[in-house]
Amino acid sequence: MTNLMKCLKILFIVLAPYLISSCTKNENLIPSDLNGDWKVISFDDNVALTKVYKTNNNTWPDFNNGDITMNLNNSSSTVGDISGRNVTNSFSGKFEISSNSKIVVNKLLWTEIGEPTWGQLFHSIESAETYELTGNNLVIFYNQKKNSITLERIEI
Repeated sequence: MTNLMKCLKILFIVLAPYLISSCTKNENLIPSDLNGDWKVISFDDNVALTKVYKTNNNTWPDFNNGDITMNLNNSSSTVGDISGRNVTNSFSGKFEISSNSKIVVNKLLWTEIGEPTWGQLFHSIESAETYELTGNNLVIFYNQKKNSITLERIEI
């Protein structure tokens, strides 16, 4: 009986760290307020402190009101779907959230026929690195936070 008890103690000592670490797994969940519909407000150069806004010269108001709109919808706790309208064209793909507000947008499929300059700027979303979510504003940073895309929540 003592040999059995010794074996059980050793087994417990060996397995305990694995059991404890599996219970404390800290997944980076997609915040629920990240889900929803968004509209691009500006493309920002955070070094030169300049912003590019939508104008009649860089977009086509007759298509999607000249706007770039997107929808984020989580399909699991850390992975989601991204889709939307890039003024005249549509896009869809996946995004993934990890620690420290990191975001990766990948597997993006685009149609690119007759895209205005405003729409072309949005292709920088493929370089997304981190994000900040404050109220109804979402800022997606890329190029080591030297550039960003500012979006606002919309109701469709």
